[in-house]
Amino acid sequence: MPNAYKCRVRQPWWQVPLVPPADLMLTYMNADTPRLSTNRVGVRHLNSVHGLYLRDEHRAVGRELLSLASLNTLTLLGAETVGRSYGGGMLKLEPREADHLPVPAPALVTDKAAALTAVRPAVRDALAGGDLLGAVRMVDEVLLSRALGVTDEARESLVDAHARLTARRVARGAAATAQTTSRR
Repeated sequence: MPNAYKCRVRQPWWQVPLVPPADLMLTYMNADTPRLSTNRVGVRHLNSVHGLYLRDEHRAVGRELLSLASLNTLTLLGAETVGRSYGGGMLKLEPREADHLPVPAPALVTDKAAALTAVRPAVRDALAGGDLLGAVRMVDEVLLSRALGVTDEARESLVDAHARLTARRVARGAAATAQTTSRR
């Protein structure tokens, strides 16, 4: 197979190329929702996470706050609509799908930097306790309610839409798993 794609483009063909360290990492296969994390130590990634590279003008605020700001209901709902459902109800984001993940605009994150920084410890505690939706509520309060003026009723509609799509994905995954198990 010397004419196969990897054999033609890689020298040596078996060595995975290393890319520069990304600003942020995005998990791409998740039981609940994709997570962004800042790459403070500059680790390199291969293919178990996606690397995100920010434009110079957005790098500082993006590295500092985008992972926190992305824990909002609109981003979670967007992940359910752009991602794919895989076995067991896993949500997977391919690179082209991740490009369409709705995250807060740099101007919004910059404008609400102080408020986001203020809720960071409570969000961290909620996540450490396994309360993703509690963490999301805190970020929603800063970004959706205070910054964008989303009413409580509209936010609850978004929360409900996210919950319905998540439940559908998980139920489809459970049904597929049960069907596979019954064939054994």
